[in-house]
Amino acid sequence: MSQENATPAPQPGAAPEGQSTIWTFEFLSLCAISVLAFSNIAIFYSFYTYLTELGIPPVWRGPLLALEPFTALLVRPFLGRFLTLGNSVRFMRVGLCIATAALLCYPFTTSIPLLALVRVLHGLGFVILVGGLTGVLTALLPREKSAQGFGLFSVTILLPYALMPPFVELVLPYLPGHGAAYAVAAPLMLPAFLLLRPLDRRTRALAQTLHPSHLQKPSWAEVRQGLRAPSVSLLILANLFLVAGHSIVFFFMRDFAVLLGAGNPGMFFTYSNAATITLRVACGHLLDRIDKGRLLFIAFLELAVLVPLFSWATGPLVLFSMAGLYGSGIALSMPLLNASMLQVSPPRLRAYNANLMMVAVDAGFFIGPFIGGALMAAGWSHVGLFCVSGAMMLAAALCILPVGRELRGAA
Repeated sequence: MSQENATPAPQPGAAPEGQSTIWTFEFLSLCAISVLAFSNIAIFYSFYTYLTELGIPPVWRGPLLALEPFTALLVRPFLGRFLTLGNSVRFMRVGLCIATAALLCYPFTTSIPLLALVRVLHGLGFVILVGGLTGVLTALLPREKSAQGFGLFSVTILLPYALMPPFVELVLPYLPGHGAAYAVAAPLMLPAFLLLRPLDRRTRALAQTLHPSHLQKPSWAEVRQGLRAPSVSLLILANLFLVAGHSIVFFFMRDFAVLLGAGNPGMFFTYSNAATITLRVACGHLLDRIDKGRLLFIAFLELAVLVPLFSWATGPLVLFSMAGLYGSGIALSMPLLNASMLQVSPPRLRAYNANLMMVAVDAGFFIGPFIGGALMAAGWSHVGLFCVSGAMMLAAALCILPVGRELRGAA
């Protein structure tokens, strides 16, 4: 890209000139919208139970559960190419409308075809909303505080999973059923709509300071050229391995904890998420001051060793203690991966590549349970599953080794 004689405009992925803090109205608005957006996903912790209550045949329950993330997996790679800083908030508004409409439809859909349609609609709305959200976030974060920003922002994804299940259980006795509980989440989207208007004004003002080339949609040729950069492809692959390994732990840990005699197996995730949130809030400001590649490698290596050791736990207390270490590894790896992608991506491809990282998340949550379920059906034990998960974490660590040199050079 040729340099201009004029003073360079701020680029997506870097805050406006003079801004060195992430604590802006725009960042806090994005965090609030993210909490609300993921709240309408977290309430579906009981969806499998709901399908059972509706009398949906077992063969259809898994596909209906997977249709929402599968839709996101299919749509996100194409969506990213059309997102720019100038239109990201409009995409968020469209996504919110679609997701809200889907939530309101759940109480009235009890047949397999209608449920499938609503799940696809819900997945479409959610991926458009989060795609626009990611596009704005990558533009507004100060580059020198990107890891801290991603770390704090990721807390907004975890909070709904801690808050919404007990909230649903609290209101469920006063509702006709789970379908009505899903519809109750629709009014929660109203504050998000209200925040979009000032956010739109702010992003439009920032977009006007950029060179027009930064606001154009990247061509497929640019996308292909960007993906040929080894660091970009390796970071996406590392994210895929991380999420696939993590999803095996997420979906199969409950049964393992029950086998160990845990009275409340969900406490594994309570301790894990508590460690994740604590570390990101308390130490997030330090993540931009260290060698990202080296710390990522150490975090992945810790997870690669730790996860297979879960099978050596002699009781719930030992397992829950290990959960804190697991949450610490996750707390470091995810924001550092996203910040690293921001650092190695060309300015015009930062929003697109950020969405490719989300594609890796979608694929990981599809691949991990698929492999885990197939291995369990083949007679494998949890010991084998945790070893496979650990191997995926090790593969992620190996992906980071060549990227670390570029990150140090770009720092």
